[in-house]
Order: sequence, then structure tokens, then C-alpha cells
Amino acid sequence: MLAYIYWNPRKEIFTIPFLNIPIVWYSIFFLLGFAIGYYIFIDILRRYFSLYLEITVKDVISFYSLKHDLIDPKNEDQRKIKQQVFYKQKIESKIKILELLNAYIKRSVKKRYFVEKAFSKAILTTKKKLVLITDRLTIYVIIATVIGARLGHLIFYEEPSYYLKNPLNIIKVWKGGLASHGAGVTILIALIFVWKYIKKYTPKLSYVRILDFMAVPTVLAGFFIRLGNFFNQEIVGTQTSVFWAVIFVNPMDNIAIVPRHPVQFYEGLCYLFIFLLLYYLTYKKFILKKEGVLVGLFFILVFSSRFFLEFLKVKQSDILDADAFILMGQYLSIPFILIGIFFLFFTKIKSFFLKNNEIIE
Repeated sequence: MLAYIYWNPRKEIFTIPFLNIPIVWYSIFFLLGFAIGYYIFIDILRRYFSLYLEITVKDVISFYSLKHDLIDPKNEDQRKIKQQVFYKQKIESKIKILELLNAYIKRSVKKRYFVEKAFSKAILTTKKKLVLITDRLTIYVIIATVIGARLGHLIFYEEPSYYLKNPLNIIKVWKGGLASHGAGVTILIALIFVWKYIKKYTPKLSYVRILDFMAVPTVLAGFFIRLGNFFNQEIVGTQTSVFWAVIFVNPMDNIAIVPRHPVQFYEGLCYLFIFLLLYYLTYKKFILKKEGVLVGLFFILVFSSRFFLEFLKVKQSDILDADAFILMGQYLSIPFILIGIFFLFFTKIKSFFLKNNEIIE
């Protein structure tokens, strides 16, 4: 007889006093994924900014302060820059000041940071810019993820009549019921608003490029979320006799307690591999400069793996018939795969339309 793995951890780590809201493993893994993803996004964005070191008008908080600090330096760093860059130069126009500062920087990261440090009150530092962008993005993405994932589950996996009778149960996300496809849609929408906010700091960072950089920490968050599903004993696999099968002793959907594929673990490993691949690609300068590659690969790889692994999952949607050949998750994955193909060829599609517009004009 095979020694299957019996899996029955405590789902609740503790309960918040007075509110009586349980904190489950899923919540911890969810937050861990976002916390690590925060610093990964900053790391990628920092390397992207290092490709474009010129100080632009958008980087200057106060030209008045910058001009006066150059005329009358307040610290040793300012004096050094004045002596090396503005020696016998008239400090007059904004354009001239930026031209001379950028000539001094000459694509040197160290010199860019040195200028930022010297004139920190007049120039928005890269560090501050990274925090401003990432903080705003994180808030929007967390809200979009929770709302979209919850609505996606209610629309595609549950009977609407139940929640019409019990509307308060809609907000009880700690009891399970989140769908990644719904989160994907709302995140795409939320990032439009983030992009509009970011434009005032860095016009070069397009909407598609934000999607590229967001794809990397997002797939890592997906890995942690699937670990949370494993601890919650939800989204379980079909019955199997393989030696690594897991017996979920207390599954969330009250299904038969038999050896099953640990499909959450399979999916989590796929996401971890995709994360390592995408993160590796961010160290290639041509990938950072080319729009759509990272997010295109993200959609294609994540939702293709999701499509095939759905064959090993038990039915989750109450909308589809029990004998349906493919599951709801597979139907929902197909549009995202097509979106991924579009983004993968985004640069070529964009250049094609730009050329056609030039011909028409």
C-alpha cells in the first residue's frame, strides 16, 4: 500500500480579538507575495531608470532653487559641480543648466546620483521617484486584486442567487473565493490610473512598460497564493494513485477525502519557474527597452500552464454542467493567452500602425 501524504494543517493562525476575524495562512502568503514583489518591482524600475540618466525638466522640482544653489553653493558637493561644470559659464536658462549637468553625467549612474544628492531639494531623486511610483502602484494593485478576484469568483464560479439573498457574504474574502482571472482584468484597469499618475514624473514609462515590470512580481505573488491554497486545502486536484498524492483531510468544498493531485503545488512551481525566467530577462537591456515582451510572456506562460493544469482540478464553477469537457478556468484563460500574444508582438504592431499613419499623412 502506498504511503500517501496526509495534509491537515490548521487553516487559522489566530483570530483578531473583538472583530472575530480569523487570519488564515492564505492571508499571510498573500501579503508575503506582495511584500517581496514590492522590492522586486523597485529593483527592476531602478535598472530601467539607469538606462536613461539624463536629467529632464520633469525631474526638476524647482529651477529657482537649482539656479541659486549653482550661483551660491550651499555645500561641498554643489561647489564641486559648479567648479567642474559651470566654470566660466553663465547660469541662466533652464535648457542650458540641464545641458551642462547632463554633459557632466555622461551616462554615469554614480554621477547622476551625485548630482541628485548635491541638489536634493531642487531635483527629484531616483530613490524618491521609485518610492512614489511603487507606493501608488502597490495600493492600486492590492485594491484591484481583492475586488477583481472576489467579483471574478462570484460571477464565474458561484450561483448569483445565493449572494443576492446573503449580500454581506460578498465581503467575507477570508472564507475563500478569489479568482485570478477577475484580478487580472481589474489590475489592467487600475494600472491605467497609475500610469496617468506616473507620467508627471517619468514620461518614458509607458502603460505597456508598467505592465512589463508588474508581470514579474505578479507571477511571484501567484506562487505564494497557490501555497496559500495548498494550506487552505482548496482548489484541490482530481483523484489519483501516484505516490506523491495528497489526502486533504479537511478540504474546503467538502469533497471526498481520497488521494488527489496536489495541483496547487504544481501550479505554484510553474509560477516560480516563470518568475525566475522573467526576472532573469529583466537583466537584459534590450528586454527592458522593448515594450510588451515581459507581459506577453507572462500572459502566455501563466495562462497556458493554468489551462493544462485545469484538467487535473476538480470542478469549481456552479455555472457549467458537471460533464463539461473543459472547466471555467480554461475558458477564462484563453482570452488572456491571446492578449499575451498581442503584447509579445506589440512593438511590431505599434510600428506598423505608426508607418501607416505616416503614409496617410
